[in-house]
Amino acid sequence: MVRTAIRGFLGVAMVMGMSCATPLVQADDKAGKPLASRELDVEGIVAEVIESVRKDGVLTVRVRLRNTGQKAQKVLLVRGGESYAAAYLSAKDTKYTLITDTSQRAVATPADGGGWVEPSIKPKASWNWWGKFPAPPPEVKSYTLYLKVGPPIEDVPIIDKK
Repeated sequence: MVRTAIRGFLGVAMVMGMSCATPLVQADDKAGKPLASRELDVEGIVAEVIESVRKDGVLTVRVRLRNTGQKAQKVLLVRGGESYAAAYLSAKDTKYTLITDTSQRAVATPADGGGWVEPSIKPKASWNWWGKFPAPPPEVKSYTLYLKVGPPIEDVPIIDKK
């Protein structure tokens, strides 16, 4: 019965264009100046890296997807049944993929019940994605971030936290 109720809620949330795990944020939400940004291959969508923190061997990356266009846009990050393999970073000729948990799920923005990460972003709104990667060595100060939906975001600085 609980599963049916949860499925019903998720179905309603998906029909309404919402994601339970990562809510939409209005574009006027002042999350600070991005560390790096890039226009994506989805019309009107800009990816802005707003967090890039290395701590205890882990690099936490947060990306704000902002819709600068005039119509809602869907941004396909993970298709149901696929993995997060298309999201990775590179630094000093080394590729870093997302950390996985003991169930081999990526430690990143959770997918919906069908395995999809495809937010619908309204005009002038934004949506936040996050992921955790193994941290590059301390002498590495920047990296290139690859998402499934556009060209790489280059020269993203790493902020060290103790």
